[in-house]
Amino acid sequence: MSKRAVGILVAAIALVLVAAVSLPAAAQTFDDAFAAYERGDYAAAYRGFRPIAERGDARAQYYLGQLYRSGLGVPQDFAEAARWYGRAAAQGDARAQTALAYQYHVGEGVAQDYGEALRWYRRAADRGDALAAYNIGTMHFSGKGVPKDYVQAERWYRVAAGRGSHRAEYNLGYMFEHGTGVRRDYAEAGRWYRRAAESGHAKAQHQLARLYEFGWGVRQDYAEAAKWYRRAADRGLADAQNSLGTLYSYGQGVKRDHAAAAHWFRRAAEQGDAMAQSNLGFRYEHGEGVPQSYEEAMRWYRRAAAQGNAIARNSIGDMYNLGRGVRQDRAEAARWYRLAAGQGLPLAQYNLGRLYERGAGVPRDFVRAYKWFSLAAARASAREAQLRGYAVQDRNRVAARLTQAQLARAQRLTREWRPGRDAKPPARPPAGDGPDRKTVAAAQHALAELGYDPGPADGVMGPRTRAALRAFQASAGLPADGRLSKKTAEALVAAFVAAKAAPAGTGKARRPIELAGAGSGFRVGAAGHILTNAHVVRGCREVRVPPAPHMKSRRVAVAARNDAADLALLEGPAGGRSAAFRRGRGIRPGAGVVVAGYPLHGMLAAGVNVSIGSVSALAGPGNDNRLIQISAPVQPGNSGGPVLDYAGNIVGVVVARLDAAKTARATGSLPQNVNFAVSAGTARAFLDAEGVAYATAPSVEKRAPEDVAAAARKFTVLVECWK
Repeated sequence: MSKRAVGILVAAIALVLVAAVSLPAAAQTFDDAFAAYERGDYAAAYRGFRPIAERGDARAQYYLGQLYRSGLGVPQDFAEAARWYGRAAAQGDARAQTALAYQYHVGEGVAQDYGEALRWYRRAADRGDALAAYNIGTMHFSGKGVPKDYVQAERWYRVAAGRGSHRAEYNLGYMFEHGTGVRRDYAEAGRWYRRAAESGHAKAQHQLARLYEFGWGVRQDYAEAAKWYRRAADRGLADAQNSLGTLYSYGQGVKRDHAAAAHWFRRAAEQGDAMAQSNLGFRYEHGEGVPQSYEEAMRWYRRAAAQGNAIARNSIGDMYNLGRGVRQDRAEAARWYRLAAGQGLPLAQYNLGRLYERGAGVPRDFVRAYKWFSLAAARASAREAQLRGYAVQDRNRVAARLTQAQLARAQRLTREWRPGRDAKPPARPPAGDGPDRKTVAAAQHALAELGYDPGPADGVMGPRTRAALRAFQASAGLPADGRLSKKTAEALVAAFVAAKAAPAGTGKARRPIELAGAGSGFRVGAAGHILTNAHVVRGCREVRVPPAPHMKSRRVAVAARNDAADLALLEGPAGGRSAAFRRGRGIRPGAGVVVAGYPLHGMLAAGVNVSIGSVSALAGPGNDNRLIQISAPVQPGNSGGPVLDYAGNIVGVVVARLDAAKTARATGSLPQNVNFAVSAGTARAFLDAEGVAYATAPSVEKRAPEDVAAAARKFTVLVECWK
């Protein structure tokens, strides 16, 4: 038989085998496939949806498109996603029409075509799809694919808002707040912001808080502003965290508390918010709410200044001018003041004028001193009345030393000044600004090769990269500060080289790391924090968590541990669904609970397992009120998993089960389902101490246990201990 014939035969056999393997999946119903999709078993969902989709079921075609677009259960393939969306869209499935329109909108899997995008959006909108109506509004708002038309944008946003789109409600609020295409109306803006805010839209919560803070369209109310800022801050919005920190700084709407202010500034600063970085630098410079540290102050000022923050640039000028944390250097101070002054900051303009008047760091020049004093006086706000007074006084003093010709020149220079003219960034990076983007990108590549999760190698030292660095530093025995220091870089290079050289078998090999045990955990915030038990991660050389279902686990850092409470905090990848703690009255004995986790991992089903029970007591052994007793069955591997009430809110963290054999020997009877969990109050106190933002929700709407279980599967994670 020829090689070609053999090849055809092999291919035919393979085709028969594939068909045979697929037969059971073909017998599945749509509901079976959808159930697999909901529980996160995407490979099974694909096997179920595919034959149903090929038989023409529009619902299955839509979900098949979802799997291909997200790369869940199949390799990611945007073109294949578009093909399946198209088949469902042609049958009138509104969700598929919107998804296909979006792919045409951004050129994902198909050639970008605004006309096709608009055509499919309109078809979906005509069938009542809120997202399609919102996107049509956005196309008109931005003028992409259609003429810019704010009237049409408002019209479509109202349609989408009427169908429950919170983003459309927020955009309508924005249009009325700023008078974009409509008459500016703060009261109307507040009405739309409130609708979105009450549904949990973080940006709308922040904007509503601003209206209350400044009394725009509503009665000024700092307490109400603080309430809405806190809600948005708890959802991880950096702008709101910075604003809440400012209220704590001045005691507006809340009791003045510098430590709380520093806490919220830090939360926002670590997300890269430049204003918060500047504010945190100020706290370190003056020792407000944190130990005074000029070094830390400069570190945060530089990070903010690198993003163009004028206040931080002025503060760096102050540090050089006064010699705080750096060698006194008035020329360097003048350079930083000039940057901030060029951006229009009155305080920096005044400071630069003082240097020119005295000839400190710059040549003595009364003409330029007059110019900068005049600009500071003219640009100072009503809140800066004292600064304006000093600037006027100093300008008049300098004017007395000028000739008529010099005064005329100084006034001309003042008139001709425009913002931005002197605001170019420093020609050279100041010492201590940290590694450049190329170095950071190389470190990210090495971290990824070593099995950590630094995110894309984009050269940006973001929270995800810092978390990966901390995990690496902990495994290498270095201080886990998340900084790319010289020692960390050297250790990273050595580990990378060793990993690449390992297959050659040269040198003394380190004992291979092995999976030693597994527990459970759950996400508690948008930043990626995961709560679990301390005993789950104790003694591990590495802690690993799958970033998503059916993905290979990646190393994560242990951010904090409290052995007394048996709780630990991990730094997982940002994003994903997170849990909410029960708000208001605590759970009572007899109330039903749902336990989620990964018991007996490797023996039972691979996904999240759930069990049902009730609260037996509000204390543990010896009346330990840090624990609650539950009857829901738990097994090894459940440790660290969530205990939820029937509203789907967290009421505890699984921690232990009573040793049945030991109890039987002591009492003569075998205990049944006597298990314990760390109480929600203890867990929240631990998170508060570590400065972790988490959500809370009232437990007013009882849900079916299976619905609670479905929700828990979206934020419960496997935690692996490798030794």
